[in-house]
Amino acid sequence: MSDKPSERFGKADRICSRIEFERIFKTGRVQADPVLVIHALPNQLNHSRLGISISKKVGSAPVRNRWKRLIREAFRRQRTEIPTGMDFIVRPRAGAIADGEEIKRSLVRSARVLSRRRDGG
Repeated sequence: MSDKPSERFGKADRICSRIEFERIFKTGRVQADPVLVIHALPNQLNHSRLGISISKKVGSAPVRNRWKRLIREAFRRQRTEIPTGMDFIVRPRAGAIADGEEIKRSLVRSARVLSRRRDGG
């Protein structure tokens, strides 16, 4: 067995309900950069969860699906660098290009900023 943490993205790692999305959009903090816009709210769990919101304005279904795949992959693979105990809703910034490495960097950087704000830093 490996000491590497799991990279699975199971149901416990997702924000699924419309009520949770609305609560995070309404009361959470927002951080944006040229690639992503992230809404975040602390949760009472020992892990962070991810929700993805992609408007039809972003593009056709294949384009939106690519964004979703890349965001999920970034969350899974960078989990050890993302602060725990937070719910994140991620969406692409208008006009951004779906680049996996840029999404990873943006997600980690923005999640850390939002976590520091939560902790009063």
